[in-house]
Amino acid sequence: MNRPVLLITAGPTREPIDAVRFLSNGASGTVGIEVAKVAVTAGWEVHLALGPVHQPAPDGVIHHPFTTACDLEKIAVELWPRVDVLVATAAVCDYRPAEPITGKRKKSDDRWDLQLVPNPDVLAARGAEKEDERGPRVLVGFALETDHHEEEARRKAVNKRLDLVLCNTPDNLGVAMGDYVWLEPGEPAIPMPDITKRDLAVKIVEFIGTKVASRRCGRAFNGE
Repeated sequence: MNRPVLLITAGPTREPIDAVRFLSNGASGTVGIEVAKVAVTAGWEVHLALGPVHQPAPDGVIHHPFTTACDLEKIAVELWPRVDVLVATAAVCDYRPAEPITGKRKKSDDRWDLQLVPNPDVLAARGAEKEDERGPRVLVGFALETDHHEEEARRKAVNKRLDLVLCNTPDNLGVAMGDYVWLEPGEPAIPMPDITKRDLAVKIVEFIGTKVASRRCGRAFNGE
């Protein structure tokens, strides 16, 4: 049987304002990198779409570097026909400057107003294309919230057709461990306080492994 194919997105996006300035966030890519390491060890074919971070892609993965949200969307579109599971840990900027400046804008006393336009929603687009001839793919996402955490995370799970969403806060950015809430649609929330990102990755890989095994058993039962 072919190895299951896992696509992981990790790290921040950078949306250029001019040749030297950009919009971004503090995502380190650590969770996605840890998921990649665990999945490689477990025998998955791992594609890691990795944004601009200080950590290298781990050995054994197929590395797809990206900078902007549009770059990431192109990678996802290209790989999606082969993918069994998407674990979307990347912190994608929701907006980008409408017209990045060529070269560097010089400092002055003039006001500088930036017009922003929406970026593609990489995860929502994959949720809209969740099914293929093999059945529904498995989608895992993260919801970084500052208010109404569980409510917003559950809304995201429904809107983007996620099988699992990990709810967290900005306090988890750039640290080795943090507080998460594990949310599966229709199931009670499971708090995960003070969990290392490595241990979280192990639980995610166990979850997606079970989901993929169930999916493949279902196809075999139906005579496919």
